[in-house]
Amino acid sequence: MKNQKGFSLIELLIVVAIIGIIAAIAIPSLIRARAAANQSAAIGTLRSIGSAEATYMAGSRNVPGELADLIAGNHIDTTLTDGATRNSYLLGQDVADPLWLFTAAPNGLTSGDNSYGISQDFVVRELPGTTPPGNLAGTPIG
Repeated sequence: MKNQKGFSLIELLIVVAIIGIIAAIAIPSLIRARAAANQSAAIGTLRSIGSAEATYMAGSRNVPGELADLIAGNHIDTTLTDGATRNSYLLGQDVADPLWLFTAAPNGLTSGDNSYGISQDFVVRELPGTTPPGNLAGTPIG
């Protein structure tokens, strides 16, 4: 019995404890990184919608289009509907001639802390909090 090979229970417990400590350090950083990536994706989605709106308005004598109009004209992806969740952000729209507003509000643990919106000036704006910006009085992005 002296030549048995393997690990003792103490050695296994030490390895499990080390893995637990490493995970406790790494997981919060991974969550923050994912939230930052989702925020960037939400901003990119709003910029795409803004570009599609500009293209749509150029072809319709400056009449703003809703997301359904942009989808029907093949200007944006079919998954970008009003109320859809994309990258943990809830998409919304408020289109009233001559004004239009598209928003992305946080909708999950990894979505970040800010809402974003784009309107007729084609500038993506950030508003702290989880409420979509109603009048886009927030901070311009990039």
